[in-house]
Amino acid sequence: MPKLIVLTEGIEPTSFELTKEAASVGRDDENDITLPHQSVSGSHAELVMRGEDVHVRDLGSTNGTYINGNKVAESPLQPSEVITFGEVELKLDGPRKAQSHDKQLEQGVRLGNLDSAPKGPAKGFSKKSDKSGRYFVIFGVVVAFVIIGALVMAWTRLN
Repeated sequence: MPKLIVLTEGIEPTSFELTKEAASVGRDDENDITLPHQSVSGSHAELVMRGEDVHVRDLGSTNGTYINGNKVAESPLQPSEVITFGEVELKLDGPRKAQSHDKQLEQGVRLGNLDSAPKGPAKGFSKKSDKSGRYFVIFGVVVAFVIIGALVMAWTRLN
């Protein structure tokens, strides 16, 4: 039977056996797996058994659900992978083997959570300069001079 082992200190109990077909995870006591930490939403995620596979589904949590550091909305969970709810880390222990992460979905930032969104570009990326705006302005100025020149020449010939 698969179980989650708590890696973050201060969370009791230190492991949770996955005995139900669907187990709710969150900070509230009504959850099957209660993680009393401020970074965990009241109703954070759900762990679902699909045959021999364990799948995790984020329930619109504030601080997200991650597998090995990758934010997911829904994904299978492999044995020995680290799953993070908010800032609480757990590891799946057990013989069951999930498929692959081919259905892994990244969850975006909700409008209400923009203040908690990461600031700046992701690590390893640098901002490229946008030269198209500059070229557009230069082209506009040249076209304006051509039109003004044509109007001036036409006006001088008429007078």
